[in-house]
Amino acid sequence: MNIHKRTRLTLLDRQEIWRLYQSRLWKMIQLAERFRVSRPAIYAILKRARLPESAPRDSTSHRFKTLQYGLKRLAKVE
Repeated sequence: MNIHKRTRLTLLDRQEIWRLYQSRLWKMIQLAERFRVSRPAIYAILKRARLPESAPRDSTSHRFKTLQYGLKRLAKVE
């Protein structure tokens, strides 16, 4: 698994946020304060948790996987 070195929330943290949100006892502001992230980050985590996504996310940039990026890099090398 490729996790960014400055990631704030691990997979277990995201699962805990989803569990606390489902209990209906915690509000968005309280979750943001407890996990020390912004409210938009909490919204994004909850949005992803609603999707059936079981695998952790990879922090590799999709830009590096494109054909255009590879061709530009190959032209520089030549």
